[in-house]
Amino acid sequence: MRRTALLLLFLLTVSLLSYAVAETQIDSNKVHFYMYGMSTCPHCQNMKKLIPEIYGPESLTYYELVNNEENQKLFGEQYKYTGIMGVPAVAITYNGTLYAIIEGEFNVSATPEIIEAAMENNGLILFVAGQAYIIKNETIIQKLQTIYVEHRLPEADTTETSEITTSTPSEDETTSTSENNDKVCGPGIMAVLVIVPIVLLRRRR
Repeated sequence: MRRTALLLLFLLTVSLLSYAVAETQIDSNKVHFYMYGMSTCPHCQNMKKLIPEIYGPESLTYYELVNNEENQKLFGEQYKYTGIMGVPAVAITYNGTLYAIIEGEFNVSATPEIIEAAMENNGLILFVAGQAYIIKNETIIQKLQTIYVEHRLPEADTTETSEITTSTPSEDETTSTSENNDKVCGPGIMAVLVIVPIVLLRRRR
């Protein structure tokens, strides 16, 4: 009887330890953020402050859109694949791999859950215009990785169609406004403040 009790206690301890390890498996040192924003956008400034506070001063790479033609061109290119028109537009990578792109201010503390959800679904989580999607098309993901992480235009492919939209926003459409939502500058709606249950995510292949 005593042996049985000790065995059960051992199994319970192992289970609790395994659960704790699973809960903390995301290494914060491997998380990096890439953000397109505007100096005139208060939400961009908030994210520029919050991300380094939580993940450290080297955790954010920022691309300014105001008076920067190169960044404006790249931002217009990413719109073809994401539909994101507003800023901030934040990409999240883990160990160099792109796992999420979010339009608008969001709860930075939810980053581990966002990464884990993307890993579990073998894709990239996209929050845009108040909706959540899973992108599994490797070609699209690679193009977005090129734009956000490598900071360059992807190679042209005239035979490819966009996953979400094929039009490009004009420079006026990326100016800082708050007409649609108080968490996004420019056209577009806030994504979400916390991680959306994965069962509600719309799948896109």
